[in-house]
Amino acid sequence: MPSDRYSLIAKKACTRCSTQKRRCDRALPDCGLCKRLRRQCKYEISQVGSPGLTPSPSPKPTVSFRSGLFALDHLKEAIIQELATITPEDVFLSYCQAIEPWFPVVSVSRLRSRLPPTWDEAPLDFALLCLCILLITATPPSSPEDSNNNSEFKSMYLYIKSNLASIEGLGVNSFLTVQSRILVTLFEVGHGFYPAAYISIGAIIRAADALEIRPWVDASPSASQNEEEQREETTLIWCGILILDRYIAIESGPQPPITSSRSLSIQEFLKPALCPTHDPNQNRTSSICRLSRLVEASSLLEKIHATLNSSPLEHELNVEELILTVQTLVILQGILNLEVGEGIYLYAGGLNLCNIALLLAFEHGSKVPPLTSGPTANCTSIADTSLNSILSTVTSVVELFMMDTRPIDFNLIPPFVTFLVFKAAAIVTQKLLLDNDSSEDLKILRILRKFLGAVGKRWLSCDRYLKLLNDDTTPRLLKVLEQR
Repeated sequence: MPSDRYSLIAKKACTRCSTQKRRCDRALPDCGLCKRLRRQCKYEISQVGSPGLTPSPSPKPTVSFRSGLFALDHLKEAIIQELATITPEDVFLSYCQAIEPWFPVVSVSRLRSRLPPTWDEAPLDFALLCLCILLITATPPSSPEDSNNNSEFKSMYLYIKSNLASIEGLGVNSFLTVQSRILVTLFEVGHGFYPAAYISIGAIIRAADALEIRPWVDASPSASQNEEEQREETTLIWCGILILDRYIAIESGPQPPITSSRSLSIQEFLKPALCPTHDPNQNRTSSICRLSRLVEASSLLEKIHATLNSSPLEHELNVEELILTVQTLVILQGILNLEVGEGIYLYAGGLNLCNIALLLAFEHGSKVPPLTSGPTANCTSIADTSLNSILSTVTSVVELFMMDTRPIDFNLIPPFVTFLVFKAAAIVTQKLLLDNDSSEDLKILRILRKFLGAVGKRWLSCDRYLKLLNDDTTPRLLKVLEQR
């Protein structure tokens, strides 16, 4: 059936395409390029008839989606237009300064080697990855979003999501597109875009499977240089998938992470890369070492999550499993404290995940009925004491940045710390609802809430958490918190 029946075509290119000497598809009412770039599209109107006559209005055109709008060269051209104001080197520096320090899921050396002299020479998937890097490092709007008029920040996110869907539909899948998906999901996690993040993590896993970079595929020890590079990228990709999948599961209810059914095969593949990171001579600042700590901490977080959501009929067995996992967490926490050294604990993603797991475990342990006998008989009182200790630790770390003596480096702060502070604040809020005369708990809660307000300038998930806290807080307690 002819496409003319569904859309009208102008006789000449639009004003923007004519002046910029771009190829125009002349679609009405907006050409494809202007529509993709969300720019106003104008056509020159030729006068018909004598000057005294007013031409009758044209019938409203019927607009349809046509295959030409979604051709790969059109997609690449539109993405490059978005990148036109910066250079490939600028994007590389943005990644190194604001993502790699806390989530080194893209190899710095590989990213540098792929930098093109100009954007016109960049492949489509690399240009998309660069746009995703800019998305992660973008500053969110200071005012609340208007659902009827998206900000540039939200529009850029939606534009990238639509490009990923278009590229997927056109059959394009590569290491770079999977990495782009990981960064977009990381963006969704950091800014509290749920259930988008929960849906996206499943799409990443399927995209990785479709690319046949499955970790259970045997890799030959005599691999070529190119195969070695692919193995490194595969390792980084699956590390990123595991970390995000486990973290998102904690935020999304009792269901286990999607990767839980294949975690043994994935861990077996990752073992050659991750195990050497515990060698005393290993460079602790290397990307793989820092990423491995996130994987290890997220693995223990997954175990805590699984134990807390298992059958209540196995209460005693669950408590014993919980105690063993907590002991392992404490050991890993000690290792991470030593590796951070004189660094700032707030910026250590592995420590953030460890503390989240410990908070969840101790909160649960302080609420379960105590057993009458056995080695776990006094676990409730121990959990309660430990919970207060970790709340104090989190608050003291956060308080350093709330005294105006040390500014927060938003380039270094991972989004995982926001859930840690939110969870601590939620626990303190519940304690205050039972005893709102506790001045110490009031002080702690003010500090934690103030921190969420400050970090909301970087990660919008903080705004979501503050709303959740307000929903669980009585008007009387809110009034007390607002007093100084």
